[in-house]
Amino acid sequence: MKKFGACLLGTTVLVTCPCHLILTLALVLGLLSGTALGTALATHTNLVAAAIVVYFFIALIGTCYLLDRILWEGKSSRASACSLGRRGKVSAARNKAGFRSHGSKVRK
Repeated sequence: MKKFGACLLGTTVLVTCPCHLILTLALVLGLLSGTALGTALATHTNLVAAAIVVYFFIALIGTCYLLDRILWEGKSSRASACSLGRRGKVSAARNKAGFRSHGSKVRK
């Protein structure tokens, strides 16, 4: 479900990107011409553009958050599957030999 939400938000981020807002807003106004909604959008173009830019940044932050959560869930499941890697084995061997984990010799 998180992947679907991230893809949906990511798609809307691409559509509402301010760099092609001139093209998308003109396309929407052209498609809605002759309707009451098209007239309202054409009358308040600056307000509509500001609302789209605000939505763009909110959706961009949401997309980044969801993708970060998806990536961290994958890493935590892999980390728990192999909890002792090479470093864990080396530090365990050092502790048996009388060394501390940071490398200094334990005094006896």
